[in-house]
Amino acid sequence: MTEVVRGQKARQLAAELRRGIAELRWPGGKLPTEQQLATEQGVSLNTVRRAVDLLVQDGLVYRRQGSGMYISSPSTGPLIGVAVPSMTYYFPRIIVGIERELAKHGAQMLLRSTEWDSAQTKLAIDGLVSAGVAGLIVAPDTAEFEELDLPVVLVERGLEDPATLHEFVGTNHAAGARLALKHLKELGHTRIGYLERTSPHTAPQVRSGLGDVPVLSRVLDRWTRADAERFLADVRREHVTAVICFADREANLFLNVALAQGVDVPGELSVISYDDEIAELADVPLTAVSPAKLEVGRRAVDVLRARLADPESPRRQESLVPRLMVRDSTGPGPVS
Repeated sequence: MTEVVRGQKARQLAAELRRGIAELRWPGGKLPTEQQLATEQGVSLNTVRRAVDLLVQDGLVYRRQGSGMYISSPSTGPLIGVAVPSMTYYFPRIIVGIERELAKHGAQMLLRSTEWDSAQTKLAIDGLVSAGVAGLIVAPDTAEFEELDLPVVLVERGLEDPATLHEFVGTNHAAGARLALKHLKELGHTRIGYLERTSPHTAPQVRSGLGDVPVLSRVLDRWTRADAERFLADVRREHVTAVICFADREANLFLNVALAQGVDVPGELSVISYDDEIAELADVPLTAVSPAKLEVGRRAVDVLRARLADPESPRRQESLVPRLMVRDSTGPGPVS
């Protein structure tokens, strides 16, 4: 097992433990033993130790020699409600950014997952408000907050509605797509394709950043291997030399199909992914647009703290341009 995979498993376990701490899963303040966690989570003891080390670094957990692992005493600062659609994909790094910034200022986080369901979002928000939170940081689906009598900051939402009055911190996904295009054009690619999994919030922004550049594009709610094979056939027929994929899972699927059919990546075909969650773990590590998730979380706390300190100050709306992580899946285009 590579060091990258080990680190990924430890980060995933750390995210799960953070969630458990935020949800008061261990109200006595003592975590299960390392052996218990390894058995429950189906991972090695080394993975558990790496995950706990991450929590110790964040000040969430401390070890007591001969006694076990304990949750650090909660601060006496304000309680902040956080609701996100997923604890397993994209949002864990945002949660870490929120958590670290709140801890710096002595605040507490009460975390809820809404599982991409608007009804669950409403229940989560109602529950957080009932718990007495001083403010909310949320990534909603369709819920509105005008009637709430407390500050709300959206994360990774808001940019899709130019007229929104909400404060938000989010990624400028259109700019991220433009970065991918710029990279491919600088490599000499002129015939570029686009593959997309439908996503109500992010995908339309990515598409808008591409404009009319793609000579071939396909959008599906769910990609299968057969779909990827059909798209690759179209890519070859249309002499496309580079493809931008939204998102990582679809990029990996397309890459695997291309490699299985003997396509040289990046010699014959360059591939760029969007999200950078698992892009570096691909058989050919994928060049990827990488949103600044940690910074989105940190800045969301900053916006909320400013609102709590001065309710009459001008509202803030911040968009962050992602980075492009260049890896092995992109190379020079055809010589003119």
